[in-house]
Amino acid sequence: MQQTKIYSDGKFAPLVMPTLRDHGLLIALVVIYAAIAIGLSEIYAPKLDTQVGMILFWKFIVQVPGMLYIVLMWRFLHMRYVVKPEDQMAWFRKDIRQAISDPQRIVTGVIGLVIAITIMASFAQLKKIIPIINPFSWDPYFADLDRFLHFGVNPGYALHAVFGHPWIVTLFTGAYNYWMFLLYFSLIFTCFSLAKPQARIRYFIAFMFCWGIGGNLIATIFSSVGPVYYERFGFGDDFVPLMQLLQEHAKTQPITVLEPQEALWWFYSGPVGLNGISAFPSMHVASTVLMTLYAFQYSRVLGRIMAGFTVVILIGSILLAWHYAVDGYAAILVALAAWWAAGALMRCFPRWVPQEQR
Repeated sequence: MQQTKIYSDGKFAPLVMPTLRDHGLLIALVVIYAAIAIGLSEIYAPKLDTQVGMILFWKFIVQVPGMLYIVLMWRFLHMRYVVKPEDQMAWFRKDIRQAISDPQRIVTGVIGLVIAITIMASFAQLKKIIPIINPFSWDPYFADLDRFLHFGVNPGYALHAVFGHPWIVTLFTGAYNYWMFLLYFSLIFTCFSLAKPQARIRYFIAFMFCWGIGGNLIATIFSSVGPVYYERFGFGDDFVPLMQLLQEHAKTQPITVLEPQEALWWFYSGPVGLNGISAFPSMHVASTVLMTLYAFQYSRVLGRIMAGFTVVILIGSILLAWHYAVDGYAAILVALAAWWAAGALMRCFPRWVPQEQR
């Protein structure tokens, strides 16, 4: 916050180099990640995947109003119950004006946006070549491992026995869909936040590790498609009853995962030939665990709420046939390892990360 006061005269130039230095370790890692993505894409799939990128971009755009509403509501409640100024509207206008015109926030946010876009673009480029490098083949092993770890019972069927009411399945579907909003919101918050600079950089680095190592490297080594596509890839009919249960639920209550599942299959098997399929590890679970660890840096209550949401996402990933249970278990380990590795790297290179006293 001290830098914000020093450069409150609106001059951006003096802020650029110090802010780049604070992001030095993160930028170096992201450049390496992007170089790997470009290099492997040139070898295995030289045509740039712009269609999936545009879909992700528009999914982000439609969620911007919701993000703005949450931020404005948060500042309004902070004003109403914490600050309690005499002239509430004047304070609210001044607070918003300062937030959007702060030079440090703008410079930090722009650098953060470039980093976030680069990470997700690199992930998307590497994800599409997973079956080219290593064709999907691990599903029977994960299905067997699931049964072994759960005393011979398929976790998907067991969860339907407990949470199988159509209304409950719909609630899990809603939570699962809400994940993307939270993911985008966490990224935007991380880009523009000036609070807790070390936690912010740590989250960014761990985020890149999660998606790069978990969502690309590990996903390529253990390439799998998940229960939803098990039969379509010729692995057997083990999960046909599970898909039939979901279709039966959809006749009485909305279950919006069925359309995205069909859309992903169309992208993969259709004339476009784009790949958006990958089951192990579950990036829904990994990223939610990571968001939970980040939330604990700000509030114990917020962290506990996110921990509960993580459990919902883990159950939903199995209940809705997206993942095997072991996909989620592995994802938790990936996120914890990414968070630890990010902290260890920051301690090794303190010069290239922000210092809390600033």
